[in-house]
Amino acid sequence: MAGTVFFTALFLEPRLKRLGPGIQNPVMNSLMPVVTPAMIVSSLIVIGTGVALALMVWGSLDTLFTTTSGWILLIGFLATLASAGVGFGVLAPTGMRLGKLNKSLEGREPSPEETSQLIKLNARIQTMSRTSFAFMVIAVGAMGFLRYL
Repeated sequence: MAGTVFFTALFLEPRLKRLGPGIQNPVMNSLMPVVTPAMIVSSLIVIGTGVALALMVWGSLDTLFTTTSGWILLIGFLATLASAGVGFGVLAPTGMRLGKLNKSLEGREPSPEETSQLIKLNARIQTMSRTSFAFMVIAVGAMGFLRYL
């Protein structure tokens, strides 16, 4: 999950943006129907195994929060949930709206209103992708810190 978020925010989106909407929109429309379900499955696996691991290591939640490690694990878990929430609550619906708009534009130039909407949706995707990336950096940092604590 983290790898996909990092790759998308740091490499894919900036490169596609530089290539322009004529390339960016078809590529993203092609990738998102495949990437979104994969990210859902990946997120469920990561979150599920994280919860299982925490319960196996600490035994119960009441002892988990009596240690520094437990609090760091909680921070990482909450950051992971926040990243997934941004991804599935904002990015996926916005991407679907953008995809529908792009399909309706095939073979014709967008109207000024549609151009404005395309710009807003692309900006929202970029902002939320960076937000998801920031949460993922916190989660991965917490895991790394916890490993050496």
